Amino acid sequence: MAAEKIIDLLIIGNGAAGNCAALAARRADAGMSITVLGMEKHCEYSNPALPDYLSGELPLEKMFVRDENSYKENKIDLKLNDKVIAIEPEKNLVRTESGKKYSYKNLIISTGSFPIQLRRMKGTGLPGNFVMKTIDDVEAILAYPGKRAVVVGSGAIGLEGCIALKQRGYEAVTMVEGLDWMSPKSLDFETADALAESVRKHGVEVLCGEAVSSVEGEDKVTGVKTEKRFIPCDLILWGVGMRADTELAKNAGIELGELGGIRVDDHMRTNFPNIYACGDCIESTDRLSGKPAMHLFWEPAQRGGTVAGENCAGLDRTYTGSTAVFLTHKGGLSVAAFGKTEMDLKDRDYRVIEERRPESYRRLLIEEGRLAGAQMVNILEDVDLMLDEIQKHYDVSGGSRWVFPDEIFVPEEGTTVVEYLNHMKKNRRVMVKR
Repeated sequence: MAAEKIIDLLIIGNGAAGNCAALAARRADAGMSITVLGMEKHCEYSNPALPDYLSGELPLEKMFVRDENSYKENKIDLKLNDKVIAIEPEKNLVRTESGKKYSYKNLIISTGSFPIQLRRMKGTGLPGNFVMKTIDDVEAILAYPGKRAVVVGSGAIGLEGCIALKQRGYEAVTMVEGLDWMSPKSLDFETADALAESVRKHGVEVLCGEAVSSVEGEDKVTGVKTEKRFIPCDLILWGVGMRADTELAKNAGIELGELGGIRVDDHMRTNFPNIYACGDCIESTDRLSGKPAMHLFWEPAQRGGTVAGENCAGLDRTYTGSTAVFLTHKGGLSVAAFGKTEMDLKDRDYRVIEERRPESYRRLLIEEGRLAGAQMVNILEDVDLMLDEIQKHYDVSGGSRWVFPDEIFVPEEGTTVVEYLNHMKKNRRVMVKR
């Protein structure tokens, strides 16, 4: 099949990054032709809201961010339910599973990420194994006759998934985490302990320090074995992490970074001058360390997509990297964590200020008199203030670096979280761009 006329901007991916890119390009250039290719059958929807759909709190129709009319109003040509199978950079051509070909002037790759599932483990191919990344994933869970679930992993997907399954009416839900405590990359032990206590109050059993070794069953899942026990269940939800979907880019000769994501410059451009990338599939820079990072979050996907779209429309925009933010809220349970943990600050001079309440916990890590990390369970007050403060002092991203006063506040012994935050509010300065 011959390719259609040359498209000014072709976007692979119909998620947050791809759609932000399309709308940003349209705002910058009212006349350019824009086509979005989506692998799924759905218009753009909110992935963070999938647990609410699973729990029954949110009906399907409320999941969608925009409908087909929205694309038409913005003169964006949307092609759904057709997977891209090849990019040919030397020909400026994209081919899809249905046999269609698209020629482009500029291309944006926003292929996103996919859930990790331990497929080499015994039993992971049996009916009853699920992930939660798409609407179709949730609908498959809803259609499956399960009453007892094991959720593997304690990240955002695991946390929100186990609460959602309890709300859906599952009789027993067990969270299994192979590491010593929940989300150790984001949380210190004390925070994770407070979180585990809160999760248990929602009726979920929490088991840490014992990894799943096998999935049991003949023709369907009947349970899992860990290093310590057998747990009977009908359904397993795998929440052990996400991986950037870069196969399409790699096969096209597009360079990957050291962590495996698509390598982009601060304009979101790949090693091909007319091919850009954004969203979960890219490798960017961590604002707090200056090191390569894979931050698979909604906010950097939207921001990176906007930068890519505007640059494809002829503007000159830069992407300043991102900060890892662990944030989840489901069924009355909320967790937020960002910045450094005690593990990150090992062998360095730092101080911990913590606040325990009957249903909540806050923990601040202070390095050289400045806020270095924050962790919260069931309290989101002042989250924006603390994230802003951490990013101000540790932002090492190139041209967007900020200049700050040298004044520091070293909290005395006994200083409370509230006292420290009040001081921070009183001494906020206007940021000046260098």
